[in-house]
This record gives sequence, structure tokens and C-alpha cells, in this order.
Amino acid sequence: MKKLSILALAAGCACAAQAQSSVTLYGVADAAFERVKGATSVSRVASGQQQGSRWGLRGTEDLGGGLKAVFQMEAGFNMANGASGQGGLLFGRQAYAGLAGDFGAVRIGRQYSPMDDVASLVGTKVYDVLSVVPIIGNGDYNRVNSAVTYLSPKIANTTFQAQYNFGNPRPTGDASPDFGRQFSVHAIHANGPLTLGVSLMRVIDDNATTAGDQPKNAALLVAGYDFGGFKLTGYYDQEDKGTQTMKVYGLQGGMTFGNTTVSAGVAQAKNVTGLATAARDDAKLFTLQASHNLSNRTAVYAHLTAVSNGADSALGFNSPVAGKNSNGMQVGIRHRF
Repeated sequence: MKKLSILALAAGCACAAQAQSSVTLYGVADAAFERVKGATSVSRVASGQQQGSRWGLRGTEDLGGGLKAVFQMEAGFNMANGASGQGGLLFGRQAYAGLAGDFGAVRIGRQYSPMDDVASLVGTKVYDVLSVVPIIGNGDYNRVNSAVTYLSPKIANTTFQAQYNFGNPRPTGDASPDFGRQFSVHAIHANGPLTLGVSLMRVIDDNATTAGDQPKNAALLVAGYDFGGFKLTGYYDQEDKGTQTMKVYGLQGGMTFGNTTVSAGVAQAKNVTGLATAARDDAKLFTLQASHNLSNRTAVYAHLTAVSNGADSALGFNSPVAGKNSNGMQVGIRHRF
């Protein structure tokens, strides 16, 4: 990372520092070769498979009395073709400003949702279960616009977060004025080898075509324990899906050998279509991953995910087909700067 620091001195006293500001330029360059099987089999170069390729700026200014101004602007891009990510938004990953101090922090702008932070305890890479299964906290609402977020200081090894976003502006008289608005919270407890996370989300109106509010609720729980070189993590997600309740639960274990980490997982997804008429819309998912650090900033990795779909389920890669298995495998390199 490249860091630029500016020390502001009081007028008339060159030795008395009144405020300190810092701005950090950072990023991730991640590219992989993958082969995916869905409707057809395809080999291709893919971007951001272990970590989303990005560049960004983040900074702070000391305002005195323990109060700081903070900001972060982060842009995603595609290593395969150089295109901007997140639909071409300039800073599509994050763009916020706020204040931080002993009270915690308040941020305003485009931000990750509290549920996405809990999902990241399991993994939110492209080949991870909670990405292959389109859960709301790592899908439509993993990042939200026009959000106000409060982050607490650490209390008894636990941090709390609450967020409200105002959705996208709707014209006066619109039949769905609350479309896209959501409220979400999380608590993450980390104490030695034990990590616990829970998040709740309520989307006030998840349907812009039906008049009035069509709410959607979701809950995610994660528990992990590090036995010393071997970490076991379990998770359970439940959320409204159509007229049904979609559920995803799984278990994964990861072992570290020096600079290498290998993990494997198994998961079950139920009611993935949300249709009462889809009697067999369940799926089983299997993951195998390995990552080797070449340095503190560079790693090579390999991922394999296989999906066994029920007759009415179509999860996986490359336009997966209902009732058919889908899989993907890749090898890549990730560099942080």
C-alpha cells in the first residue's frame, strides 16, 4: 500500500501539531482461469475470484478530542477486460463519509450491509455457498445506496452495527414509495478461538410492481471455532422467498499448514425458487478450496464447487439447468497493493 500523510501545524508554531490527516491508496488485482459447467461447459478468464478486483482511497482526519472524520471510496474492475464493475459505477463497491470516536462510528453513503459482514465470516467469494445460493444479504442487499450506518465500539468482545437505507427515490404518488428501503442489524462476537455472528434484515418493500409494501425478512447465524490450525464453521440462513421460506445451512472446515490453507464444505439449500408448486427445489453443494501465500501480499489459489440440483432447482454456474448438476473449478492469483 502507498500511504500519504499530511501534518497540519498551528499558525505561528511549526512544532505544535494541531491535526493529522492520512489518505491511503490500496487495491486488489485478482485473475483466474476457470472452467464452468451449466447449460454448457465453458473455459474462460475470470476476475475477482478470491477477492474482488478493486482500487480505492480511504482516509481519516483527526478533529481533536478523540473525534475523527473518515471516508472510503472503492471501485471494482474486471481483470479480464478492464471494464468497471458494479454496472459501471465509478465507486460501485463503497462510497461513504462519516465521523468516528469513542462512541463508535457513523457513516453515510453506499456501504456493505450488516448481513454481508456476517456472511463474510463464512465466505462471500464467487465459489462460496452463500454466493452460489442467492441469499439476500450477499445478493441484492450486500451493498446498499443512501445508507446511514452506526458501528459500535467493542463491548465485551462484541461489536454491533445498525443500518437504514432510504432506497432509490420514487416519484410523488408512486404506488411503491418504499421500494428498496431496508433496516438491518448485526452482532459479531470474537473472543480467542470462538467467533459468533448474527444478523437480521427487513426489506420494507421488495417488489416495485405491486402496489404497497411487500416486505422481505432474513436472518443469518454463523458460529466458528479455531482448534489451532483447524477451524470449523457452521451457518444457517433463513429468508422469505416468494411464498416460501428459503433455508441454507452448512458446515465447513479449514486447515492451515504454514503458508497454505485447505478447506472443504458441504451445504443444503431448500426452497430455492420460493414457488409452492416446486416440490423438489432443493440442492446440495460441495466446496473444496486451497490458497497458498507466496508473500504477505500475493497468493495463488484453487477452487472447486459442485452443485447437485433437485428436479426444480437450478443453482450453479453458466446458466444452470433445473434438475441438472453444475460445477466450476478455477486456479488463480491474487495480489494486494
